[in-house]
Amino acid sequence: MRRLWRRGRFHLSALMMLVPLPFLPDYFSPKPIFVPPEIRRDLAVGDFSVTLATYDEAPGRMPTGERMKAYRIHVRPADIDRIRGIFLRVGKPRSLRTAGTLAFGNPYEREAEVTVPDELAGREELWVTVEDWGGGIHQAPLPLGEIFGGRR
Repeated sequence: MRRLWRRGRFHLSALMMLVPLPFLPDYFSPKPIFVPPEIRRDLAVGDFSVTLATYDEAPGRMPTGERMKAYRIHVRPADIDRIRGIFLRVGKPRSLRTAGTLAFGNPYEREAEVTVPDELAGREELWVTVEDWGGGIHQAPLPLGEIFGGRR
């Protein structure tokens, strides 16, 4: 009986080594395993064409109490050398000083975290402001409901 248990224990440990094998490709892949669906919208901002992307999830609450939503901005390769900065803001900016959050990162895919008000009336807009190297300012609104994912 004892010898049978030792043999069974050996086979059981070998089986336990084989169980994780089907999950290894997902473990080593660069993309996360559990990712919410992504929302993408193409937008023409003056002469520039940008794509806004975000995850379909509600804004997260920061330790300071503000609600923040992360966006990624994709720019066409032909426009990269012409763009000085991209800003995102909920509500129309009054000037370049109040243009919102400056997107950062590599020139092809920039990121920005936008402050979202606690109370939304449903007609808010996400304003995208693009500043070019010649000093020109280009703006375009996008209804917040389209890029918000319907979650508030």
